[in-house]
Amino acid sequence: MNRRTFIGVSGIGFGLAGCLDADSDTPTDSNGSRSDSDLATGNATDGATEEADRNADPSTDTEAETETTGTGDDSGGESGDAEPTVTFPSCTRAEVTGTFAADDVAFASTDFYEDGLYGNTMLEDGIVFGEDVAAPFSGTVAFEIGETAAVRESSDEVVVEIPPYGSDGTVISSLTTEREAYLTGGVTHGNPHARECLREIEADDGGDTDAETPAAFEIVRLETNAPIDAGDFLEVSATIENTGGTDGTHDLELIVGHSSERVERRTVSLAAGERTTVTTGYETPRVDADQEVPVRIEAGDDAAERSVFIHGTD
Repeated sequence: MNRRTFIGVSGIGFGLAGCLDADSDTPTDSNGSRSDSDLATGNATDGATEEADRNADPSTDTEAETETTGTGDDSGGESGDAEPTVTFPSCTRAEVTGTFAADDVAFASTDFYEDGLYGNTMLEDGIVFGEDVAAPFSGTVAFEIGETAAVRESSDEVVVEIPPYGSDGTVISSLTTEREAYLTGGVTHGNPHARECLREIEADDGGDTDAETPAAFEIVRLETNAPIDAGDFLEVSATIENTGGTDGTHDLELIVGHSSERVERRTVSLAAGERTTVTTGYETPRVDADQEVPVRIEAGDDAAERSVFIHGTD
């Protein structure tokens, strides 16, 4: 069974898949896919609405997670005598139970997020009875998001394993169990929880943002031994913290005077969240007059500055 993505109508089905930017206002890909999570499941919910309009019985209550189509004779035997019952137990599992004859179909469509981009498949995974599995068949066809595309058959159950199309998650958005709808790329049973399912995997695409933040050095305190006499050693102490989410290394530079002379440079390495105090400085020149000069420490993208007073030798 190899019905990969294509566009068109033929005797074996219809499919499409696409990815687009989920943050766009009104995005569409080349296949017309919509990226907003409320629009992303439009195909599934529209299909469910159309099916409900065709088959709704005002006198009967229907559970949200179970969709049963048709009002045919339940005496069974051929697929046309009783329509299958469809349920969506979870975001990653759907079931259709009934009696199926040769050429009957059961196919699933999905919504997914791939690296934050929305995508979908239409009728990509499923079976044709009499071709992919034996017919007639009575029992349950279960669709499950798994690790690869596969079909497993037993006497009363067929399991269709759907590969994970999205790295951030894949949900089953709808099923198609009518051959006419299958041939025209239509949906017969929309997952009533598709919107909620898609929002759950959309919320998971952020991951651990702190761990992905690059190293960022911040100078949280700057102190000196000023005032001092001209010719004495000016000591500068800087407390530096890596506020980023990864380890990092930056040059620490001491800049003195109005002409911004770099008088000292050293390399500092800090783990994420680590804080250290670095002491540096330089020997001031001997001058006659008192003076006040700026002292500046630079570390990465951050800097701190203060003025120091130096007594002249007179």
